[in-house]
Amino acid sequence: MKRKSLFLLLLLLGSVLFASSWQINEKKHSDTFYWYFIDDAPEEYRQVKGTTIFAIQNSHSYRNLFSIPLKSEILKYLEEGKFEVRIEDNMEQIFLFPEILNINIDISKEELKSLWKILSKKYAGFSDMKKKGFSKMELLNVTNSDELKKLLDKYIEDCHFTLDIREMSYSQNTAHDEGTFKSLDPNPVYYEKETSNAYYVRFTNCSNNEYHENFENIYLKVMEKEFIILDARSNNGGSNFPQIKLRNSLAKKHYKGTIYVLQDNWSFSSGEVWEEFGDRTLPYTCKLVGTHSGGMQNYGNCRTIRDSKNHVSVYCGRSNFRKFLPSNYLGEGKGYEPDIWATTETMKATLEGLGVDLTGIDFQ
Repeated sequence: MKRKSLFLLLLLLGSVLFASSWQINEKKHSDTFYWYFIDDAPEEYRQVKGTTIFAIQNSHSYRNLFSIPLKSEILKYLEEGKFEVRIEDNMEQIFLFPEILNINIDISKEELKSLWKILSKKYAGFSDMKKKGFSKMELLNVTNSDELKKLLDKYIEDCHFTLDIREMSYSQNTAHDEGTFKSLDPNPVYYEKETSNAYYVRFTNCSNNEYHENFENIYLKVMEKEFIILDARSNNGGSNFPQIKLRNSLAKKHYKGTIYVLQDNWSFSSGEVWEEFGDRTLPYTCKLVGTHSGGMQNYGNCRTIRDSKNHVSVYCGRSNFRKFLPSNYLGEGKGYEPDIWATTETMKATLEGLGVDLTGIDFQ
């Protein structure tokens, strides 16, 4: 009986240990990349079974394709809890911490020559790099990814810029204020709400159809309102043309109320709408409410340029906006400082304290 009981106990323990383990599936994506799916997960993470595994690159980007096999490394990260669960494509998925992409690797001359070609021919910030002294010889003297990152930090001021060379990933950090958290609203969201004295617009990106179809026509609905609330918290950008059209229409119609622009550390690029609405010469009053914006304004109209042969991929801007930015832009990774400090948790009370009717509007 004792042997049988011991056997059953060991069997039970083995079942528990097996049930708590991670199991992942590695698949080839084209001839160049690998990606990974979760076949099994511990009980507390059952909801992520069957989903893709992502790796965080920085505060505003991530990836799920890898140019070298990383199955054992990914399993280790999962078992050590080096990940967070985020909602992506309306489902909970695993995002590994950035360290998995920060290993120091050797960089070849061919990869460096490919990078030089992309920078010199496609990147809007290249002339600014050259003014600082950036040279081809200095680039070609690089031997590994740590040296390359230090060199790029020296010459690039651009939070849009992202470089991938095999498992090296480079980008610059955006603004971060302690005690702030990204909005829980799904992306994309476009929502308009009228109250007794305000017109509220919630938009979490500047790319979706609702934004493009409706935003520029807001002026038709707001002329009698004391306040316009443009809620661009956690807005990852897109196109600012609807913003320009709305701004011009409000000026032409002589709107004389107050515009409150809401932002947070995750308001990026054209999601940093102060660039268009903060012109002090316009007839209305405009105030920034929130935290610092992300700080991603120097260059824009971005696209990805790939050299598949050398495993080099660069996401960068084709337009230089530096000379057009408002004087109160603090710089890349610093953004715009708010006139009135508020986090998502305190936003409603802050605006109501300024006299705004927010009936039926919640912040999350």
